[in-house]
Amino acid sequence: MPEPAMRTFATETGVIAYELLETRAPAAAPVVVLLHNFMSTGRAAWGPLLDALTERFRVLLPDLPGHGQSVGRPIGFHHRHIAQQLAALMAHEHVLDAHLAGCSSGGMIAQLLVADGLMQPASLVLVSTTYSTNPATTGQLARLEPARFQAGRRWMEATARLHDPFHYDGYYEDVVLSGFRRLRPETAIDLHLSDLARFALPVCLIHGADDEFFPVAIPQAMAAALPDATLYIIPGQTHGLIFRQPWRVAELMVQFLDAHS
Repeated sequence: MPEPAMRTFATETGVIAYELLETRAPAAAPVVVLLHNFMSTGRAAWGPLLDALTERFRVLLPDLPGHGQSVGRPIGFHHRHIAQQLAALMAHEHVLDAHLAGCSSGGMIAQLLVADGLMQPASLVLVSTTYSTNPATTGQLARLEPARFQAGRRWMEATARLHDPFHYDGYYEDVVLSGFRRLRPETAIDLHLSDLARFALPVCLIHGADDEFFPVAIPQAMAAALPDATLYIIPGQTHGLIFRQPWRVAELMVQFLDAHS
């Protein structure tokens, strides 16, 4: 689908660029807010799913602070502060009760939006994410290092092209990549399973069986803790699930959202 012009929303640390995509459904449709993974953009992460989603839903698609066409970001890309800025954007667009979906860091921010009471989504979809990046919390020792990402050989160069043209040559490496490398549990996420047990909404977890960052035991523990969870483990897939099998993620998301709309 063609890319419409980006809207902007001012925050205390900059500007969030976002799209509000209308549905092709004939009647008024619910809204889905899509939060992308760290180092990506809204379109890069969710673009292949948009045709399927806009058949039934309106879509709010931001570039996270400091990413893509968004300018400025909280110090250290602090995920809780990003969640607060996104909640302000959603309040501006009157979608604090929308369906919410997040991939990887976007899924962490989505959980913080719910845990901190910043919004009350109709449902929550979490793709390739975790409730904590603290090994002491999860019991899992996989490290969050870009070199471990099982992607194509030139993925760094491709990712830089998502950011540098809107800022300056080298922005991706100076700001986004270095910001990712500096993330710690206190600036990313460190919830506990007892926090998830208080989530009073339906949650869908979609995860690759061979995720190199968040082993499959993590979404399994999340599903067991959540009061209303649906868990899909996709065989043979890594952390890049949303990029390698977007059609499968779209199929499962639409099925889940239809059931809870």
